[in-house]
Amino acid sequence: MNLRREDANVGAERDDAALSLALDIPHTAGSAVRERFHTFGASYRWLLLFSLLCGSLSTMLAATTINVALPSIIGAFGLGQDKAQWMSTAFLAASTIAMLANAWAMSAFGARTTYLAALALFISGSALGAISSTFEFLIIARAMQGVAAGLLQPMSMFLIFQTFQDKMRGTAIGIFSIGVVLAPAFGPALGGFAVDLSSWRMVFIATVPIALLALPLAAILMPERDSVRGTKAPPLDWIGLLLIAVAVVGLLSSIANGDRDGWYSDKALIRLAVSLGAGIVFFWWEQRHPFPALNLDVFKQWQFASAGVVIACTGTAIYGSTYLIPIFVQVVQNYSPTSAGVMMIPAGLAMVVGFPVAGRLSDRFDARLLLAFGVICFGASMYLMAGVGAATPYWTFVGWIVLSRVGISFCMPPANTTAIRGVPANLLASAAGAASFLMQVGGAFGVSMLAILLQRRNIFHGEHISSAMTESNPELLYQHQQNMWAAMASGEPFQQAYISAFRPIAETVRREAMVLAFRDCFLVCACGFAIVFAFILLMPKPENKAAQP
Repeated sequence: MNLRREDANVGAERDDAALSLALDIPHTAGSAVRERFHTFGASYRWLLLFSLLCGSLSTMLAATTINVALPSIIGAFGLGQDKAQWMSTAFLAASTIAMLANAWAMSAFGARTTYLAALALFISGSALGAISSTFEFLIIARAMQGVAAGLLQPMSMFLIFQTFQDKMRGTAIGIFSIGVVLAPAFGPALGGFAVDLSSWRMVFIATVPIALLALPLAAILMPERDSVRGTKAPPLDWIGLLLIAVAVVGLLSSIANGDRDGWYSDKALIRLAVSLGAGIVFFWWEQRHPFPALNLDVFKQWQFASAGVVIACTGTAIYGSTYLIPIFVQVVQNYSPTSAGVMMIPAGLAMVVGFPVAGRLSDRFDARLLLAFGVICFGASMYLMAGVGAATPYWTFVGWIVLSRVGISFCMPPANTTAIRGVPANLLASAAGAASFLMQVGGAFGVSMLAILLQRRNIFHGEHISSAMTESNPELLYQHQQNMWAAMASGEPFQQAYISAFRPIAETVRREAMVLAFRDCFLVCACGFAIVFAFILLMPKPENKAAQP
């Protein structure tokens, strides 16, 4: 009897091996992945890729759709730039921290449970944002969306590597990357349509249908825990995550509340001290933890560290410019949210073309040349925007944005490739996570600092221009007289016309101060990338340490 059972088992194993060979299943795939290959056939990998793309696309769209709705949200809640920027930074900060817990979640609960939980969290956060009556609930909703994005995006790349053979991974990653890159292109346009069609609340649920499509697909197609890791899951570095959360959120809060509380007030100093202290303890803790949330050994590799500077600056460039531009064209140039969103589509299409070109060139040429070209393009676009005005033509602005996205296309893939190749093979996974961390952190701090700079420079220019509005200013007196005569001609009494004649002048001062403030922000971005260009010149020639035995 035992011999018959053994013969049956051997026969089953041979049949399974033959079927695996016929379906071209990767040898790294777990048992649950193999079962789904046997159930769905060779089409399983493409069905899974579609499911992954839907999930990531919904969260990536949510990251950018909110930008065109910010002027409406600012008006609805009476916010300043110091508070409005939390709509972007809360998402980025939450996704940054969630990324560090992604590997643990997959090991502990499996891909299916983690993916479904992340999608459910994203849908819940979107619904909360749509019905929020206070700004605090909006921030919580954005943080929930950010946590979901931080869990979904790294998981998608891992599952692609598990289900596609090495000869097919390039195609799969290319399809997935095009979908992800298209999100920043069409996200603002989708947000603009939603605002014009209904209100800013519609922006929160505009991407929910895509997430609802991904939900049943993920429940059917996602592998279980045993396909992710057969061994016991490592412990989660709760202390490390808590410390980095306090450090990041504390620093962002210090920047955001500096003007409101006073940069040298007790609140500001305590907040800064706590965040810096948490950052110092975090570095000390991570060097001693056996399973750190962020492996700091990758930063000891000079090639990774130097490329990491470019990655962080690229994050600042993408998210910072995407934050500033839709606000400018709506507040200063009076374009509709839809027009502000459509403006970003050509730039996104430029990235779709530029990403694969830059990625292929990074395999053939010195990455420093590509990085230098990308930095020059982005810096030049910011310098051109530093001369923007209320009368700048629409398509001129679009051209400048396209130039900036060409620059980003030649910064991101070469910088990531250089960073990953700069570490030994045993640190590849840690390097990939650290690179994503730098991108998100750079974006969060970039948005926060540019928003505060915009607010401070707006106040500065407003006070400076207003100081010249005195009775000794003949231009002011002439314009006031013209406005008063026009008001009296429309039927207003003298006293009311005298007062109302100042309103158009005050609006002109406000608009001019805002234009000058935006110019300053764009100029700071240009100067920052000039510094990055000088840094690239000091980078050593990249080498591929990951390929070395």
